[in-house]
Amino acid sequence: MNKIERCAIYIRVSTAEQMMHGKSLEAQKEFLKNYAREHNMTVVGVYADEGKTARKELKKRKAIHNLLEDVKADKIDVIIFWRLDRWFRNLSDFYKVQDILDEHNVHWISTSEPGINMETRDGRLQLNVVLSIGQNEVDTTSERIRFVNEALIQQGKLIFGDTNMGYGYKSGYVDGVKRMIKDPDREDAVNAFYEHFLKHQSRQAALRYIQDNYDPDFSFASVRTLLSSEFYKGTYRGFPYCPAYLTDEQWNRIQEISKKNVKKAPSGRVYIFTGLMRCPICGNALCGTGCSSIINRRTGEKRTYCYYRCNKAIIDHKCSYRHRLSQNLVEEYLLNNLENEYYKYKIRCEKIEEKKINKKKTVTPEKLQKELNRLNVLFQKGRIEWNYYNEEYNRIETELNELLSTSPEPEHDYTYLEELLRTDFKTMYFNLTLENRRAFWRSTIKQIHLNEDSTIKSVDFL
Repeated sequence: MNKIERCAIYIRVSTAEQMMHGKSLEAQKEFLKNYAREHNMTVVGVYADEGKTARKELKKRKAIHNLLEDVKADKIDVIIFWRLDRWFRNLSDFYKVQDILDEHNVHWISTSEPGINMETRDGRLQLNVVLSIGQNEVDTTSERIRFVNEALIQQGKLIFGDTNMGYGYKSGYVDGVKRMIKDPDREDAVNAFYEHFLKHQSRQAALRYIQDNYDPDFSFASVRTLLSSEFYKGTYRGFPYCPAYLTDEQWNRIQEISKKNVKKAPSGRVYIFTGLMRCPICGNALCGTGCSSIINRRTGEKRTYCYYRCNKAIIDHKCSYRHRLSQNLVEEYLLNNLENEYYKYKIRCEKIEEKKINKKKTVTPEKLQKELNRLNVLFQKGRIEWNYYNEEYNRIETELNELLSTSPEPEHDYTYLEELLRTDFKTMYFNLTLENRRAFWRSTIKQIHLNEDSTIKSVDFL
């Protein structure tokens, strides 16, 4: 048997691909995990770039940087990805990364393209051809789209949907052409917002004023758009494009005020559980917040504290969960209870699977079909009303279709986690950088569920 290789999974999907073709990170990850399992590899990390194109500047693809840090730390033997275009679509960045991989004896596998590799002459030739074609396709497509869009923008024609226009605008026809127009239902609120902000120079005060007097659903996201989008001065990419709410002088004044209010996140603050926790009341993703305090007045040494909160509660005042959850406490709990939480999760999964099996035994397509026939007879005889008949028929038909279309789910593979728990993972963990601690939890945990008192209710694992 071949030696087990430590495998890193790299997955990527651009926003456009996700929208147009339904390509998902989850599908890539599942495919590559199965590949690793079948080829005697143990997965040591999953590195995902979502909403990034392979032509994007290397410095903007954070998952690649995290992956290379682990390569330099000699934690990886092989990198696997679905196709070469998931990895790179330009030659220069590819070879920059390849130099680092060669230095640490790490190879890669394009799992759906076995002919492309760095080990053979034909493989290298095919690699360079594919990269060159991919780079040319992306550049040509980008130029064509940019040219077409700029022409449409100069004509004032609409090139995107209502959700991208910003608060106070909507689509409409002007002289037979679809354009951006002011939304009459929100126009007064936008004008009032700018008047209040220019007078009081406070985002929070303007937010509260609009919520109290115009629109209770007005959010801080709308505030950010109103203060940053050039639509509101009537332009897009520098061209006249839509009706303006502000003069150039007012816009410039607002930018000056906004710059004074911008708060940059202090360095050294890394939120390692971002995206893994949701508000137990409204379900909104918890956001990182923090502070620093001096712990040694003589030396000026500071300690950084990271917390998680529900912005829907703290900023928009639309949720009652006002706790600040300490990152240190969450981290400490998980390190001390990871094994216990894993076994509880495994038991939950087994119970769910058992219920599904029992349901399949008791509820069969034949029984559901008989129930539909019985409903038809009762309705035809006038023994039940239409509303009841329609509701029940739709419910049973949906259940029948689900039963007929349900395919057996793949068994959960807990090999990686069980091997991890048998090691001294805590010692390894405390030697990681904060960024790599975040990567560790993201490659291990799917979600952390909270109680309303901020204690951890349960943990779901990948």
